[in-house]
Order: sequence, then C-alpha cells, then structure tokens
Amino acid sequence: MNGATARAIARCPAFAVVEGEPGAGRTWLLDELARREPRESAVIRVRCAGRRRPVPLGPVLDALSADLGRWTSVAARLSPLAGVLRPLLPELTGTLPSVTADANDRHLVFRAIRELLTTHERTVLLVDDADEADEETQDLLRFLAADPSPRLAVVATSTIRAHRAVPGESWWPPRSGVTARVTLAPLEVEDVVALAGSRELGELVHRRTGGLRGAVHAVLESPGTPVPAAWSAALVARFAKADPGCARVVEAAVVFGRPVSGGELAIVSGLDEDAVIDALLSALDAGFLRDLGRGRYAARSPLVAEVVHAAIPGPRRCHLHGRVARLLSAGDEPDAPRIAQHHREAGELGEWVRWTSAAVDGAVTEGKPEEAVRLLETALEDEGLSRADRENFAVRLSRVTAYELVKEPTVRLLRTAVRDWPMSKSARGEIRINIGRLLINQTGQIDAGRSEIQLAVADLSGHRALLARGLVTLALPHVGAVPVEENLRWLDQAVRASEGVRDVELLAAVTANRMSSRMQVADPGVWQDVGTLPASPRSADVRRQVCRTYINLADAAAWNGYYPVARSYLATARRLIQDEHQPYLEALAAGTDLRLDVAMGLWSTVDTEARALVARMGEDASLSAEPLLALGWYDFGRGRRAAALRDFDAASALSAGSVPLQASSFAGRAAVRLAGKDLAAARRLVEYGLENVRRKNNWVWAAELLPLAVRILIGQGETGIAETLLAEYQEGITGRDAPLAHAADLFCQGLLARPHAAEAAELFSRSARCYQALPRPYAAAGAEELAGECHAELGDHERVLGALTSAETTYRALDSLADAQRCRRALAAHDPDIPRRGRRGYGKALSPRELEVVGLAARNLTNRQIAERLFLSARTVEVHLGRALAKLDLPSRAVLSEELLRDRVAASKTA
Repeated sequence: MNGATARAIARCPAFAVVEGEPGAGRTWLLDELARREPRESAVIRVRCAGRRRPVPLGPVLDALSADLGRWTSVAARLSPLAGVLRPLLPELTGTLPSVTADANDRHLVFRAIRELLTTHERTVLLVDDADEADEETQDLLRFLAADPSPRLAVVATSTIRAHRAVPGESWWPPRSGVTARVTLAPLEVEDVVALAGSRELGELVHRRTGGLRGAVHAVLESPGTPVPAAWSAALVARFAKADPGCARVVEAAVVFGRPVSGGELAIVSGLDEDAVIDALLSALDAGFLRDLGRGRYAARSPLVAEVVHAAIPGPRRCHLHGRVARLLSAGDEPDAPRIAQHHREAGELGEWVRWTSAAVDGAVTEGKPEEAVRLLETALEDEGLSRADRENFAVRLSRVTAYELVKEPTVRLLRTAVRDWPMSKSARGEIRINIGRLLINQTGQIDAGRSEIQLAVADLSGHRALLARGLVTLALPHVGAVPVEENLRWLDQAVRASEGVRDVELLAAVTANRMSSRMQVADPGVWQDVGTLPASPRSADVRRQVCRTYINLADAAAWNGYYPVARSYLATARRLIQDEHQPYLEALAAGTDLRLDVAMGLWSTVDTEARALVARMGEDASLSAEPLLALGWYDFGRGRRAAALRDFDAASALSAGSVPLQASSFAGRAAVRLAGKDLAAARRLVEYGLENVRRKNNWVWAAELLPLAVRILIGQGETGIAETLLAEYQEGITGRDAPLAHAADLFCQGLLARPHAAEAAELFSRSARCYQALPRPYAAAGAEELAGECHAELGDHERVLGALTSAETTYRALDSLADAQRCRRALAAHDPDIPRRGRRGYGKALSPRELEVVGLAARNLTNRQIAERLFLSARTVEVHLGRALAKLDLPSRAVLSEELLRDRVAASKTA
C-alpha cells in the first residue's frame, strides 16, 4: 500500500470502509495504517468477532480500556458528559468525571464515546471485522459516520458478502457518512513474485494461494513447510464454525478436486437444491469457495482445498470420495484416471485397480504412453496393491516402455520388480525382455540389454510369443558388436518361435525387424518385401509397429544412400502416428531427418533443429547421438573444426550401441584431425572405426570411413595397405544395394590412381556424379575438386575450369567458405578471364564474357544454344554461367530472368 492510499483512507475527518474476502489482507492493511501513524497520534484497535452471545459495545469498550495512560493526559478536557461511561469503563474511574448519569441512555453513551475519542489532536480508530460486530457497536459506528470530527478518522474492515441481506439482519456498511470505500483484490502474479524475490517461487506461491495476501505471507514465511501451521489452524477453526450446509457443500467441492456444478454438489453432499444454493452463498461469503461462472464452483485455492480436505474426518472423507467415484463413473464419458483416484481415496481397492487398468488402456489407445507410464508407476508405488495386481501392472509398465522415452527411475523400478518382487516366471521373463529392449533401443546399453534378454530365455521356454519378442530385439544388425551373421541367426530363431502365434502385434514386430535387417545389410531383394507392408492397420499396436518399421527402413536406407526413399519412409511413418503422441518414435524419425538434411546439403535449419532435439532428449541420452552427429558434420562443413570435434566426441560417447553411428562419428573425428594435418591421430581414429565395421562384417557402413582411411594411408606412404583395405571393402559391398558405398569405392579408386592423372580424373568424375545423384553435394564437390586437380596436371584447362567451378559453386551454396576459397585460388591459375599480372581483375563484378553468357541464359537459351551463338564449347559456357550465378548470389539458373538480372547487375555496380 502506498502513502497516497493510506492518507486517503485515514485522513481526518474520515470514515473509510475496507472490504475484501477472508484472507484478502484486511487486518494487514490496518496493521500498516497503525505502523504509519506518528507517535503523537492515538491509535485504537477494535477487534470484532462474531459471538453467540455478544456483549453490547464489548469490542469498543475493550479497546478503550486497553491503554489507560492515553486518557490520563487528556482527563482535564473531558466534559461531564464523559461520566456516563464510568459504569461501562470502571478501569477509568479515576479519569472520567464523577457525574451521575444514566448509562442505559444509548444516545448519551454514543456521545460520550465520541467525546472520549476526540480528546486527542488526532485519533485513528481501526475496526477489524466490523460486519461481525454486535448491533450496538455497528450503531455506534453509524453514529460516528453521520457526525464526523476533524480529530477522528475511522477505518472499518468487513467481508464482502455474496448474498442479499436477510430481513432482521443488521445492515453494514453505513448508508451515509462513508468518505472512502476500498475493495482489496487478490495479489497479482507480479506482486507475489516481488514478495518472493524469485519468479519461479512467486508463480508457484500464487498458484497455490490464489493471490490471497494472508496465505501468500504465510507460505513465504514458512519455507520448506507444505502447509503453514498457524494459517492452516486458523482456517480449520473458521471452517469448524461454518453452518452445516456450508460445511457439507465445501467438503463435497474439495473432495471433487475440480470445478463442479451445483447439481453435482447436491448429489455428493446430500442437500436438496434450495439448501445447496444457500450453502453455496455461505461458502462463497466465507471464502471457502469461488464462483467460476456458469454454475461452476471450486475451492478458493489449492491450499484451501488441501487444508479443508485434510480436516474432513477420515470415514466421512472416504464416503465422499466413493460417492464422487460412482457419480463420475455414471457419466457419458467417464474420466478413468480421476475415477480410479477417488476409489483409491475411498479405500475401494478392487474398483481402483479396475479403473486404473481402464485409464492405462485409454492412454495407450490415445497415443499417450507417458500418461500410461505415470499411472502405472503411481499404482506400483502403492502398498495397497495385491501381489497379482502388482505383477500385472509391472508387466504392463514394461510393455509401455517400447514407445515412451523412458527415464532412469522407470528402469530402476522395473529392475527392482524382477529382482525383489514375488512373481511368476513368465511375468519376470517378459519384464526382462522389455527391459532388454529398452536398454538396447533407448540407452545404448547393448551388453546389459542382451544380458537381460538372455536371462529371460530360461523363464520363457514355454512361452514362444514372448521368447520371439526378445529374440527379435537382438536381430537388428546395427545392435552390438557381434557379427551380422549372429544377428541374423537370432532373427531366424525369432521367426521359428513366432510360427503358429496369433499375436498380430508380435508378428508385425518380427516382420519389422526382418525387413529392417535386410535393409541394413543392403539386401537387393528387400524392396519387394517393403511393398507388402499394410498401408493403414486398424490395430493401434500394429500401426505403431509398422510405423517403427518405416523409421528403421528410413534409417537403413539413409546409411545406404537412398535419401529420397528414406524421406518418403519417414513421411509414411509420420502419417501412421499423426494423431498420436509417440515421443520415442518421433525422436528416432527426427534424428534420421537431420542426418538426411546434412547429407543432402539442406543445412539452413540443421543447427537450430539439432540443438532443439538434443535439448528435448537430454545431452546424456543415447537418442541425442544422431543430432550431435549431424551438428558435427554441419560444423565441419562450415569450417568450425573445434566445434565439430566436440560434437563428434559427444556423439561417439553416446552411440556405443550403434555401429553405423559409431563409424560416422569416428569418420568425423578423423576428418577434423586430417584437416589439421595430424595424420597419426586421424589414422588411429579410422582404424578404431574400421575395426568395429570389420567385427560387425557389414561394410556398407564404412562409406564415410574408407575415403578418409585411404587418403591417410597414402599420405603416410602406405599405399599397399590402402589397396588391401580397399579390396576388403569392395568384397564386403559386392552384391549390396548401397549407392553411397559404391560412390565411396570410386572415390577411393581415384585416390589410389592419383599417379595416373587421366584415370584418376575419370574415377573422381564418376564418383562426383554418383554422389550428386544421391544427392550428397558436399562429397560431390570434393570429388569434383580432385578431378579438377587431375585435369590441371593434364593441362586440360577447360575441364579444370568446369570441375573447379562446379565444386566452388557447390561449396558456396553450402556456405563452406574455406572450401570455396580453396577452389577459387586454384581457379585463379587457370581461368582465362583473369587478366595477367599488371592488369586490374574483375573481382566480384561480372566479366564481359560472363555478362554476355548470363544475359543469354536469362532469355532461356540452353547452354548448347549459347555455345553455338558465341562460338564456345558447352563446357566453357557452363564455367562462365556458374561463376556469374555465384557472383550474383543466385542458387541456380532456374530463378534467372531478365528483370532479375538487371536488378542484380545494377545492385552490384552500386555496391
């Protein structure tokens, strides 16, 4: 409260009324006014409280006799009229005049009290809860309001009443004489933040208290205490005084725990319609409930609800929760989680288990696995759960983890269940299977996951479907360090175990991993099987399995170099779960998408999206390996080696369970070392990566490693080892449908053929075309650049210009400026348009020939038509056009027009 407000309320003469709901801070405001008064002022506090048998004028007489010293100094100023108060204030017998008068004359008493209050130069009468005062006290206050004194200021507080006055009730506040009327509103969020000194704490306290000042101060003054003891005791005491109808409707509202209608309150409280209306009005007046509008009511604040709920006697509280549960379950759309909670509070365990199961079913059906996990974990932590129900819920929790991003506490809970809880062998085995799947798929703990599945096999000897589910998890070739052949043996065992099983979701899982395995090893025959996948499965479980299949296929197709195909698979996967929230599957798809963006040169959003995905998954989560890997290659392409190395290191640490991710992260780390001329460190890194691939025996995953390895070995004079390595690689990819691997093979052949410039140039050019067809533009530009170097050795200037210009244009489009500048320097030695020493170059301006070529291109002439008109070769036209587009900052000739060309040329001249 600011000073201006205080002066407006308590100036003399004044009669101010301060209104607010219970707990709004009325007493606090009176305390503030008293504190601000100068010492010479007489401040008199009158505290009114509703009593069953009130004493007329009791609160005022108590206040007047509280400080006898204040009247002694002004005794000489009192007229004989004040003597009428001697029977009422025996403590002041020595101060008041000894005049006999009738103390029963109300008018004389009121005048005497007024005289006593105005003997000081300034008196401030602060009356708390005036609306609860006895009628004599209220009549006195009306008397003071009607006849103000320049020496007296009265400030009286009262509770805002929601209901109309009832005949026979005293009317408050006074109808006349009120000089100021203030309504205390709840504190705003910013007010509580200022009091708390912290936005997070302030917002939390505001939500719990509803902004009521008394509750806010109580909470802030009791840090670490869930419910402030003194404030809670005062609220319980106030609630105990409420009339029975009010208490019953408040109990019903807080037991509901959500906004509720008057009709629902009537059913649960057992009151009839008229009684409920009166009870609601009383509850609103007392500050226990708040009116949300349109016939909906709720507890005044979460804190009020918590305290009142705890104050309801246990048997009655259980009875009310049971009534609420039965009312909700009879609705058209029963809220299963809430019904289950009410049955648990009522102690009705059988119904609690039944409705919890229904709630979990609903969450899974609606594609909300995180909600299903929360419900199951809450139930499993309840000591009231029977052994059979605990086993059932533990199994269900382990199943839900297949599609949820599971946190460590969930893993610990499941491990505790299989280790410590009594349960059947089949249940323990299934939980172990699902723990193993979780560890392998989400945390990268391959060995631990495999161990869990192997432990489960003994428990599941008679349960073929569950056994197949575990074996199929080990079947994907990218999992673990064992050879692909072992993964495929597990797949065969899973297929045999699933024969005759009617579980369509399991059969879909086996099919998913069989197709994914074949795609990961680049089996040419897999494409026919992909066409047999159902387009729109009716079963939600099967739909998720098919979605997972397409994501796995997209991942494998991306490693193989089928980028547009991978994109289409991801689009299909997203369509299948477009109406569900599947964070695990969505994260897998997002990671593959980022890897495709980097490979295809679509770099504009990689940095932002990759960092967002890492933030969402957590920096230490295995699912962050892929976005970190994408960031590494992106940073490397931009010439930020230190940042790239950090990203590659982080990706490597998180991807221990995935051989292709490990191979790519080793390739990235080696590329950074090679760029820094540290051949020894680069060689160690590629050897580690190649050893993983060699152990796995799936060489299609070495497509990023091989070019680096061959280049390093040649740089160290180990050409023979490089040739042997390439031969091993070629043998490993023979018969595999992996365009990226074959493009890398051509590139490595070009490196080894480098002493023979013509042969090497041809191999590099073929490699560049293969990379560009994927498309993988950064790798294509690298191959073009090396082809240009070979043409330079052969003295073929036209091909030099074509290759280097193509490489430079690609690098600039990717914003790989260091690479582009390197090509620019190489071009400077061979470009016939660059003037000889002593003459001025064109810099960023178009040369006459470039201007001529780009002008014809803007008129939609093809390169061949331009070549015929200018008597040039088509290759030379391509060189001039590429350089002109780069200078004009245009991505391709597709956007070129005569108008755009004029604007760009004019702008370049102005610049």
